[in-house]
Amino acid sequence: MKRISLTLFAMVIAFSFVAAQSAVAHEVKLGVKKLVTTPLGGMPGKEAKVVRLDVGPGWKVGHHTHPGHVFVYVISGSVQIDVDGKPAAVVKQGELWNEVPNKGMVAKNMSSTKGMSVLIFSVGDSGQPMTVMSKK
Repeated sequence: MKRISLTLFAMVIAFSFVAAQSAVAHEVKLGVKKLVTTPLGGMPGKEAKVVRLDVGPGWKVGHHTHPGHVFVYVISGSVQIDVDGKPAAVVKQGELWNEVPNKGMVAKNMSSTKGMSVLIFSVGDSGQPMTVMSKK
């Protein structure tokens, strides 16, 4: 009976450890922290949003557009951005990228071993999402 209890206890501990690791890995995979959403004075119907995006190794986002102007500042790592009809661009730590409204694109973390962090600043119509996923 002691052997079964000890085995069961070990299995519960192992499962808890794996579940905790999985939860941490998921948190590292995609973390979006909304920093501010505010109306723009003197510009009725317009707002600014600022978010921080932290992603894990190998992260990719599918084909999407941005209804407003988006500026991406790379805090750490590097991101490849493929805008429809243009050559792929790689934006590295300390660099800024301007994404124009309504242009289709995909993006990915350039590293398969390290995470990436970006600060995203968006200006557009009030109440609109920052990103709209395409049906492509």
